[in-house]
Amino acid sequence: MGKKPKVKKAANSRGRKAAVKAMAGDQRPMERVNTGIGGLDELLEGGIPTGSLNLLAGRLGTGRMIFGLQYLYYGAKEKDEPGVFVSLEKEPESVVDIMKSIGWDPDELIEKKMLSIIKPDMHRFENLKESIIDSIDRIGAKRVVIKPFSLLTAYFDNVYDVRKALSDLRREMKRMDCTMIAVTDIKEGDASFSSTGFEEFVANGVIVLDFQAKKDSNEFTRTLLVRKMERTNHSLKLVPFEITKKGIEVYAGAEVF
Repeated sequence: MGKKPKVKKAANSRGRKAAVKAMAGDQRPMERVNTGIGGLDELLEGGIPTGSLNLLAGRLGTGRMIFGLQYLYYGAKEKDEPGVFVSLEKEPESVVDIMKSIGWDPDELIEKKMLSIIKPDMHRFENLKESIIDSIDRIGAKRVVIKPFSLLTAYFDNVYDVRKALSDLRREMKRMDCTMIAVTDIKEGDASFSSTGFEEFVANGVIVLDFQAKKDSNEFTRTLLVRKMERTNHSLKLVPFEITKKGIEVYAGAEVF
């Protein structure tokens, strides 16, 4: 009778070791989406996790719109990944004009159904979500940008309902294997990264665009910080970036000053 517990214990031990070994063997590299923002992917182990919802927070004039459009344009043009731009303020024609001003050709991508720019009905959150999902299905989109994300909070009366809705949207993106960048505003003097102060906690990642004043000067430089990126050993370095004729260029190896 004394041997029986030992045999059982050994069997359990072997079972645990086998399970651990099986789990280790099943681990695969994290699938990532190249952003197309020059220099940024170096800070993110190659890109943002596939199927994630990422907050792009920035102050006025930091290039948030260009960042989002560049992410979509690069995906469609270079990676054969269709994208949807969800505009909650500007008309689609204005978005197209912005892209053309940078030297991009959105008309060709729209015609080939590699890019869709929509301004959905905003009467109810469920209608908005359905419009986004329908647009993704229509062109088989892998990338989505929504701007401004903060307008989604206007649908709800309390914080709990807002967080639940945003969490639902995040799960929907993951289910559809679609990677979203949600553009939000940072007000001057505000310490949070969104209008509500909790959107950054719901998002899988947070990238912050800002200005930094030069010492002993009245000049500013644009800066980028990856504040949060789940499942990523990302840089926490504040780095400079510029808006060039080709779009945004991040200088991952440079100092701000």
